[in-house]
Amino acid sequence: MPCRAYEVRLKVPFDVGLAGDLLPFLHLSAFSPFYRERDSGARFLGLLVLIPLQLKVPEVPTTKAGSQNPRPGFRDLNEKKGWAYSAESKGPNDAILNMLKSNKEDEEKQPNKNVYKIRAFTSAIRVIDALDRPLRSATEAKSTDASQLKGIGPGIFRRLQDFFETSGSAEELDSKILDQLKQERAARLVLEQVPGIGPVKARELVAAGCTTLEQLRTPQYMDMLTSIQRTGVTYFHHIEERVTREEAEVVAQKIREVISPKYEVIIGGSYRRGATTSSDIDLIILHPDHVHVPFPSPPDPALVLPTPKKSKSKSRKGNGNGGPSSLLQADLIPVLEKRGILASTLSSGELKWQGIALLPSADAAVWGERQRQIDAIENGDGVYRRMDLNLVAQKSRGAALLSLTGDTDFIRDLRIRAKKIGLHLSEFGLWRWNAEERDSDRDPQSSSSEDEGEGRGFWELVRAETEEEVLAELGMDYIEPTKRNYASLMKGGSTKGRKR
Repeated sequence: MPCRAYEVRLKVPFDVGLAGDLLPFLHLSAFSPFYRERDSGARFLGLLVLIPLQLKVPEVPTTKAGSQNPRPGFRDLNEKKGWAYSAESKGPNDAILNMLKSNKEDEEKQPNKNVYKIRAFTSAIRVIDALDRPLRSATEAKSTDASQLKGIGPGIFRRLQDFFETSGSAEELDSKILDQLKQERAARLVLEQVPGIGPVKARELVAAGCTTLEQLRTPQYMDMLTSIQRTGVTYFHHIEERVTREEAEVVAQKIREVISPKYEVIIGGSYRRGATTSSDIDLIILHPDHVHVPFPSPPDPALVLPTPKKSKSKSRKGNGNGGPSSLLQADLIPVLEKRGILASTLSSGELKWQGIALLPSADAAVWGERQRQIDAIENGDGVYRRMDLNLVAQKSRGAALLSLTGDTDFIRDLRIRAKKIGLHLSEFGLWRWNAEERDSDRDPQSSSSEDEGEGRGFWELVRAETEEEVLAELGMDYIEPTKRNYASLMKGGSTKGRKR
């Protein structure tokens, strides 16, 4: 019996009868099992046959023209021409998948691409591709069995809604509509680069006809924005520029010159990790008089062992507002505004300020003239950059330096490590939850839970005021800021022998 080569991908269900019929004919060069997750377990469904394979088949009778009868689903690799059927035949949701793949590609091309969005697209593409029936509306997608669409979040559902509102149904989508969707998506991505403009506002603007930043600056669309969003538009071309190390250093030094010498100013973020440029200027500011440390929220009571009720004892509760008179609001910001350093505010709290800073002029004398700086801001002259001011208590120094240096993957890994050993890591400190209150032993730097009875307890701030001490509590050696990334963690060379 002749042996012919074919290109094929088959999902073979795990059926004893079918397997008995097929296996005698199959000589597999590669195959793998495939599963479907359901609830807490995974159910084996069969084999995914991968290319290439050898199929032993009997001679196929020829037609009068001398050609063999086609076999749907297979492509004959032994013939350059003749019958063929693409293994990548059109699926029931190809139009939706093309839209999601296009959105994913657009996100991947962004200079500040969002890895979480990319993961969401990847997950949605995988889930929808596995469906054996077409999705005909966003409502139908939401009503579909949750186990079938597991991994699709609200952001993807909004995109599906946009898709169906534009196309009517998956079958009606043509290349022209797909191009329109891509153009609208590209316009939203451009608008979302403006600080303060998120997906909802961007969608609203595009629906109103605004597709470019030039259009956004016109009164018609500026009137649709909040004051923070208008600030983002005004300074957009400045803040989209990367911040050089020299720019960050000059601004930090000028701030040191105009504020009290009791303040300590440290440049954090990607600057501290050794990057040549940064997206903004991250400043970590400490002062001996600032001692207030915000406490974490009490943990889930279900995760805390019940403890017997004790007599009530009054204790100082932590708060997240930096104290009754935050140095940031009462001292720092007013001084920096009067000196013409802070140009505009995007957000402002007791412990954190985010906004726009005016870079010093090349002429050092000009920087020293306060009124010229203020006039430059009023007239829109000069060069501006994004800046964050973070007021940090000395007890939070180690955790704050770690959290405000990054990178994101590194900090996420640290928090996972902390959680595994019963601790909680935030930029305000390394914490241990005590489920049982002991008034005599209680550290004054602690927070009592609001709950009485079950779940009662308090947060205790672990004494770890340096980065070295925080990492040691997590069972790790000190890691230089320039090596704080996920790649360094994967090397495994920074972990001590402590059990976690």
